Formats: sequence, C-alpha cells, structure tokens
Amino acid sequence: MNSEKLRKFKEFLKIDEPILAVCFTNDLPEKFHYYQDTACTALARSFKNQETLVFDVKNRPQLCPGANYFLKLAKVSNNETISTYVNNEHVFKNEKTCRKFINLLPKFPDHLKNKHVVIKQFKENDEPKIVVMLVNPAQAGRILGLLNYDKSEEIKILPNQPTCLSFFAPLITNQPHLNLIDYYDRYYQGKINKNYIWPEEKLIISLTFEQFNKILVNFEKSPQGSFKPNLNPQMVDKI
Repeated sequence: MNSEKLRKFKEFLKIDEPILAVCFTNDLPEKFHYYQDTACTALARSFKNQETLVFDVKNRPQLCPGANYFLKLAKVSNNETISTYVNNEHVFKNEKTCRKFINLLPKFPDHLKNKHVVIKQFKENDEPKIVVMLVNPAQAGRILGLLNYDKSEEIKILPNQPTCLSFFAPLITNQPHLNLIDYYDRYYQGKINKNYIWPEEKLIISLTFEQFNKILVNFEKSPQGSFKPNLNPQMVDKI
C-alpha cells in the first residue's frame, strides 16, 4: 500500500483518529496489551492510546457477554442474549422483535472462531482482515462515496447494532459496516476523565482490507476525495 496515498487520504478528509487494523491469528504479537475490557472499550482504547490490544481468547475470554456471543468467544445462546436485551436492558419491547433483530445480524465466521483478535494501528504494509475508522458523518459520507465511485449499491444501517460487529461484519456482508455506537456502548461502558469513551459526534465505519484499498485507489478520481470538479460554491442569502 502506498504510504503517501494513505497520508493524503487522512490529511484531506481530516481524519484525526488513528486508522485501526483488526487481525485474527493463532499467534500472539511480540508486544501487546491485555485489559479486562469489553470489546467496545478495547476498540475505544486503541483509538485513543494507539496501543496494540489482544483478546487472548484461548486463555482469557472476554468479560462482556455480548462480545462472547457476537464474537463467539464463549458459549452464549440466542435465548440468553434475547433475555438480556428484552428483560435486563429493555432495548426491545418483546422477544419476537428481538429475535428478528438477532436474525438480521451478520454472524461471526466459523473459520475465525478461537483465533486471537488483535487490534492495532494500521500501517503501510499491513494486510488485516478489517480496517476500522472513527469518523464524523461528513467523513463517512465521503468514504461511502469513494466506495461507490465505480458501482452503485445500497448501504444499510441497522439500529441497535453492538459495536463488536465492526470487527467482522464486512467479511459477511461484503459491504461497509456503519455503526452508530448504540446506547449501551456509548453511555454504560465507562468514562475517561468524566467523558464518555466514544465522542458524541463520531461513528464507526469498518471495511474489508480490499474495500479500504479501493477507497485509496478512487481517492484522486472522485470529488468525494481530492478531485476538484468544475463547480463553484453556491452563494446564499445571509443565514
């Protein structure tokens, strides 16, 4: 991957958070940190501190039941998850609604089960399974526009999606994953210096490595990137 293209992409779109790589591996990296975090908090920590974090799933499963369920880190049944959503968190009115929600979610791929989940800062020579960015809506719109430069497809957003779907969803759907960071992950997963771990104005977009490459290829071709169209800003009356 061209490091200059990567630098221009971040600079032009004013992406001020690190771009993260998510890898699934049998071997642990030489240097890493392990915290008793939920998957959501680990992702936020990696954005903030640029640390390499690992879920050592073979020896130390996640403490978060949601991550254990969605990332298949431990045996948690559909019924247990539905009960939590409906009876404890009251996210859904009834079991029927929640079960439909569960059935709509992409399922963690079996071939990645029991592998260590590594979150690290994306670097030029990396080829991770997933690339994750923390962006504002304007930046997300431009990224989706760059992906749709040579094709046109509908991008779907499902409300109440857990943040840990960002780790793998594009591998299943073959589409970019937009995650609005649901209420639990935003407001109940801890604070840093009295501030919530996720900025109010930011959302998550995760892509396959191939999709991320396509964005960089299209960056200089599209006005969603650095191409300057033959247009002038429209004048408006004073607001």
